[in-house]
Amino acid sequence: MKKYLFITGALLSMVSCASADDHAEATLTLPAGGPDRVVVHHDLVNDMLNARRRSDLKTVSDTLTAKDGKFTFALDPKGAAHYMIEISDENVAEFYAAPGESITVSVESLSPMNYSVAGTPLMEDITALNRLTTPLEDEYRKLASSAVQPSEAEVENLMNRFDNTLTDFIAKNPGSAAVAYAMLNMRGEKFMEAYDAMTPEAKKSILYPFVQKQVEATREQLENEKKRNAMLNGTTEAPDFTLKDLNGKDVSLSQFRGKWVILDFWGSWCGWCIKGMPKLKEAYKEYAGRLEVIGIDCNETEEAWRAGVAKNELPWVNVYNPKESTLTSQYLVEGYPTKVIINPEGKIADITVGEDPAFYTKLASFLNK
Repeated sequence: MKKYLFITGALLSMVSCASADDHAEATLTLPAGGPDRVVVHHDLVNDMLNARRRSDLKTVSDTLTAKDGKFTFALDPKGAAHYMIEISDENVAEFYAAPGESITVSVESLSPMNYSVAGTPLMEDITALNRLTTPLEDEYRKLASSAVQPSEAEVENLMNRFDNTLTDFIAKNPGSAAVAYAMLNMRGEKFMEAYDAMTPEAKKSILYPFVQKQVEATREQLENEKKRNAMLNGTTEAPDFTLKDLNGKDVSLSQFRGKWVILDFWGSWCGWCIKGMPKLKEAYKEYAGRLEVIGIDCNETEEAWRAGVAKNELPWVNVYNPKESTLTSQYLVEGYPTKVIINPEGKIADITVGEDPAFYTKLASFLNK
């Protein structure tokens, strides 16, 4: 649920950069039995804002050895940065700091990982906020790792509780530099409401430019939601397409007029797509003759697609969706799997994101009328 900030955008003109000599140190303390070596990675905030992908980052990594039970390292004098201390494969502590600041990272336990960061108002408030959200993140991880796909209602309830925790924090700490951090974990209208209400003090945060970048993405997301809801009015014509099947033959959606159709946007790289295949096969068999499934591969090579179809023994029509295709944007696909139900008249009846059991309830309601 928590975001890790690898975001594109404009340069952070408001971050004050100190001179090369004006920098301080960070100190890490571990509980007894902790390792005597750790690795520190950091990325400058400006680089994070300009990166289009993770590979664009100029990550600096250093291995530290404990002295007198503590690890000490200098902060980057070139500007504000995001630091990640890799204590083990499972345990990472992170913080944001600017030149001239002094940071203390205190790890209370390694199993489970529990730590606090002190030295700046930003990190002290982030630490306080994380203590509120960590139990909710643990709940989310349990849901995500469950053998049974959680329903949309379960996930939405948990996300609403998470959003409410962030909203309460902002209301109680409107001038905090951590308001920006809280907002970067918010969604949709709630994010926009928080953005419109940001105080001048909160906008001084070194994280504020990330918020500005998220405004653009959130506006696009909300616009797509409006479009998606409009598509579900029962009168919207499903965008036609023509793609190649496993034999290289053209397959068009319009060929299947007169049948119910499920467009299954999937990929062999998508765990929940694969987990949902047995249930989709059951529906395909149950409604044989009345229902066609068109598996539309996304975000992988043709070779990986062919191997995925063969491995999962997919019995329906399968087509390859090349990178230059605009089909996913036409159907407003934002997550995988996405299943679109199209009625025999070629109109969109439903769009479901994720492997939600409610999808099959809706499908039955359409086909059993």
